[in-house]
Amino acid sequence: MGSFDRKRHHRRFSEILPLTADRIRTDSAFCRFAWFTFVVIFAIVLFAIAAPSRAMAQAGGMGSFGTLGGVEPTGQYPPQSYYLALDVYRSGDLPNAVDAFESALRGSRRNVNGRMIDAIPALAMLGECYWHLGNVPASRDYADQVFQIAIQYQGWLGQVDWNSAVQNGVQRTRPNWLWPEAAAVNRIPINDRLMFLSGRQLTEQVLAAGGVIEEPNLRPMDIVEIMRGVAIASYRRRIIMGPLAEDDSLANGLVNAIKFPAGLNIPVARSMIGSMRTAGYFSEHDEKRVIEEAARSATPGGVHPLSAIAMQCQASTMAASANPNDVLKIAANVAYAAAALEQTEWIGEAMQLAAGCADQTSAAAVAKMSTVAAGSVSRQSRLATLHCLVAAADAAVTAGDIEGAASLLGQAQSLSSRRDVVQPRLEAYGTYVAARIAAARGSSLMPGQVTDLDKALAGIETFTLKHSDRKRALVSTPRVYQLGLIGQALSGSVGANSGERWLKAYCDEPTIDVWRRDPVDALSGVIVDRSAAQAARVNLAATGGYAERFLQASDAMLAARFVDHQPIGGRIAQARAIARNDDQTIAPEIAAIRKAAGPLMADLRAGAINQAEPNAIAVETLEAKAVALALGRVALPQLAMPLLNDKLPVASLPARTGLLTFTYVGNRLYGTLSADGKVVMWNVAGANRISADIGRLLMAIGVGKTRGKRLPENDEWKTIAVSIRQKLLPDDQAISADRFDHLIVVPDGPLWYLPMELLPIGEADSALMSDSIAFRYAPTPGLALKAAAMPPTSRVVGITTDQFFAPRDAELNESIVQSIIDVIAEPLRLPETLDVPTGLLGGRVGHLVIAAARPINPANPLAMSLAPYDQASPYSSLAAWQRFPASVPRSVVLSGLRTPADAGQIGTGNEIFTALCGLHVAGVRSVLLSRWAVGGESSAMLLREFLQELPFTGMNQSWVRARTVLRQHELDPAAEPLLTKAEHDREGITGDQPLFWSGYLISSPPMPPIEK
Repeated sequence: MGSFDRKRHHRRFSEILPLTADRIRTDSAFCRFAWFTFVVIFAIVLFAIAAPSRAMAQAGGMGSFGTLGGVEPTGQYPPQSYYLALDVYRSGDLPNAVDAFESALRGSRRNVNGRMIDAIPALAMLGECYWHLGNVPASRDYADQVFQIAIQYQGWLGQVDWNSAVQNGVQRTRPNWLWPEAAAVNRIPINDRLMFLSGRQLTEQVLAAGGVIEEPNLRPMDIVEIMRGVAIASYRRRIIMGPLAEDDSLANGLVNAIKFPAGLNIPVARSMIGSMRTAGYFSEHDEKRVIEEAARSATPGGVHPLSAIAMQCQASTMAASANPNDVLKIAANVAYAAAALEQTEWIGEAMQLAAGCADQTSAAAVAKMSTVAAGSVSRQSRLATLHCLVAAADAAVTAGDIEGAASLLGQAQSLSSRRDVVQPRLEAYGTYVAARIAAARGSSLMPGQVTDLDKALAGIETFTLKHSDRKRALVSTPRVYQLGLIGQALSGSVGANSGERWLKAYCDEPTIDVWRRDPVDALSGVIVDRSAAQAARVNLAATGGYAERFLQASDAMLAARFVDHQPIGGRIAQARAIARNDDQTIAPEIAAIRKAAGPLMADLRAGAINQAEPNAIAVETLEAKAVALALGRVALPQLAMPLLNDKLPVASLPARTGLLTFTYVGNRLYGTLSADGKVVMWNVAGANRISADIGRLLMAIGVGKTRGKRLPENDEWKTIAVSIRQKLLPDDQAISADRFDHLIVVPDGPLWYLPMELLPIGEADSALMSDSIAFRYAPTPGLALKAAAMPPTSRVVGITTDQFFAPRDAELNESIVQSIIDVIAEPLRLPETLDVPTGLLGGRVGHLVIAAARPINPANPLAMSLAPYDQASPYSSLAAWQRFPASVPRSVVLSGLRTPADAGQIGTGNEIFTALCGLHVAGVRSVLLSRWAVGGESSAMLLREFLQELPFTGMNQSWVRARTVLRQHELDPAAEPLLTKAEHDREGITGDQPLFWSGYLISSPPMPPIEK
């Protein structure tokens, strides 16, 4: 080894050191870059380590407004608590399900913009919970939140990695509880965790633009369940909103927010998005696109998680079609798909729709299918089991298997009585089925009795109109909720045409698709008080100045005032009317409905035209069938109270005949005068004083006086009558003989007590209107122009009396009665000659005359027994007259009817209105009744002159003749019970005194040629 040369080495280092120093100075930039790289790598490692805790912080609501974003491989969106809540929901325990879903909602992510899309499933299912709990506003509120989130994050479907949507090569084990049809369904293996890229790089420009602020994040999410949540909310919101969804901007916004991502060519992904869009189209009432999109997307060679809801939307849309049996196959496929997908809640929903669309031929198959489904899911979902059992019972009733239906409903009631099953809506559905079973077993609505049918109907009413939670009233049905929305809209700015359209639709009976989807909802639409909507419709027409439209709205309101207060919202009355009305008096479309309504309607029609002797058993059988038909899912148009023609309302008004109507809407009084095809409308000023003026007029002519002389000493009453006429009739609408021979008056409120015949044509000393014009009355404009029945074919006059003509002298009273009977061509004295309740007289009596003082109860006019002799019979009241066999005398005379005016009181007039409506609805064509009872020789004279001509010339002409004779005849004051002893010595008293003749009114349609 050589020696070490220190100089040489020193020289070398001395040469190297300057070079090294220079190099270090030259590469300092590189060193700084290396150090920065090390720091960044270290930060990324720390961020990755902290990702799980960060995700947990976000799930706990701490926010996600960070700076870097990143990947969250361990987060779960929606949180696991959501899936646990689904199990609770399917178990049927709704209160606990609400708590569980609220917990899941709290576990969803939030940022500065609010909730993010992983909250959608929990919100949608909270809406479902509140739907079944009977809280429609809360259900809609949660659906709206789903829509708002989906719209806020518009375009989120384009941020999903759809390439991994299908788990290729994966075989899923089928649940062992599936029945064969459900087990045969091909289930596409869909990945429940897809990578979702959200947010964007936060720059100064992005922050300035505003909107959704979120840093870039890549996380696995159950995107399919989020899409299913959107579809569920869309379906339920349309059910809640009904036709109002057609103009809803939020529904339109949702459809725009869930468009197909650009360039997406993955078939399964497009099918699932298409199914979600199907529900979106359903939510905005785009029925054509629902059918088209469901056909493309619901079952692409198998079922995916959105198949069941898409097909349910399709089936529900088709429920409005003329061929409801087409729905059954789709509903069955919904049930099979829902079972295969373990979405058991949709099985019962599908079965209920199938039961609603099934007819008598197909209902048995639906009942069997529902029963099999209920047995299969009994250990998986008490919610689905209960729903299927009730639907099976519903279908069994339609099929005619009443005992089988009762057994199925009994199983459902046992299940719903469990403490851990809380299902108010399904219980209400079961109550509806119980009502159908009771009617099918022969139960009817009998006054004074409480039957199983009454209890069931009371249960339906409680849920639909009186449902509450912790003493807080809830709106439980969509129909009632929609009616409220229309009322709110009308309080703001809404077009007259739109308002009229919606008000008419909701004042009418629910459409047939509502009955098929949810009969409880449909029933709520007919039993809810729609008077406010009717009044709003009238006010809207009055405000717009549309006279014809106003007359039609007024006609509908007055008809509804009677019909809507009948059992089941008038559905029974409509069923009776369609079954028993003469073929000559009904429109062709009504005859077609009668023909297509099925065997129940055929039985009712046969019973209505059967001329055999009616008996109590036959009557109750027909009534039970009428109830069953009213509860069934059939269209029953308004026929009990005929309405004016839609296009030409007064075209059928005869020449030289005027129709004068008055309608109270709140504190306002409107008048119309129709003649020569035209309608004129006006607002009556001082309407609040009309009632007092009528009271003064009646008191002035002697009505209701309890002290002093009854008959007026002068003509002061004419001055009052002129004042009333001037208030009611504007100067340009004068009633004169130059213009009219006949005038039909439709009063309202206290105007029912006003004898229009007493109004002078001009000043107080002028002639009365009735001196040259024949007056008639009608409870509604429709009944003024359309006959309730054909003219009587029998000339038999049945007459029943009490001590009406001579209250203090029985022999004299009998002598007067005999004098009346002697002038009748074909008399029949009741009950001496024929002891049959008035409600069962049938065609044996063409004209029924009741000369007896009969007080009417203003609180319940239909409970009044018409004749004294049968008041203990269940077939004697006005309500009983409307029941089957529905064959009553075609003309009725109530010459001793007593109203509040008889006691000097001015009531609401409802008792006269209701009595007339009740008689016409029962099938009486012409009615003569008194506002106050007179009795005595004056009434006897009227009846003698009237009844001898009644069977031959009809009520209108014979009454004009009888009244003319009375007004020209001198009376014996002592023979008039209304006059006091102080007036018995008064001379020159004639029947021209208004007290004796003006209290009578006739309600009869214009005379056809047969009555002239």
